[in-house]
Amino acid sequence: MDQAIMLIERDGPAGLSMRRLGSELGVEAMAIYHHFRNRDELVAAIGDRLLEPLDDLEMGTDWREACRRYATALRDIAVARPATFQLLGLRPLDSPAALRPVERLLGVLVDAGFSTTQALATYRATASYARGYALAEAGGFTVDAVHPAARERLAALPRSDFPILAGQTQALACLDPDSAFDGGLEAILFGLGGPA
Repeated sequence: MDQAIMLIERDGPAGLSMRRLGSELGVEAMAIYHHFRNRDELVAAIGDRLLEPLDDLEMGTDWREACRRYATALRDIAVARPATFQLLGLRPLDSPAALRPVERLLGVLVDAGFSTTQALATYRATASYARGYALAEAGGFTVDAVHPAARERLAALPRSDFPILAGQTQALACLDPDSAFDGGLEAILFGLGGPA
């Protein structure tokens, strides 16, 4: 799994194939089929490996803090392995290994007074935000003023049509991805209210 992740990070999500992985490992591609029936099964196993840091995540007892920790840890995984996260980010991460931390987070929410449906909705909002943000970050934000090339693209827009994007590019550059993520997550967590 580690070699597969290194291959994906080096060559991009499309770079993963049984033949290329076999070559990286110094074996014939057919040898990999002794462990995985097909590429989809291999990708599912890579997903489990990628999400392993969530197993050790300390949730605590405060529901907002637990959601914050889960979302932040999920984004941290994506930042550490962006190409692998791009490969897996739109797939349902629903193996028993991937669902164990979700079950723990749902437990914190239920213990805080959420109904099981409210807990699931809160988890979905939190996880969807973290996954979506991480995928946008890995693939490139629609509006990014942090990087010089992105600032140039924004500044080149006609100011008459885009007075904020083109006219205030330097001010927009102050919003770094970490602060933007934290701000959006806070808005979601406080917007959710709490248990009914």
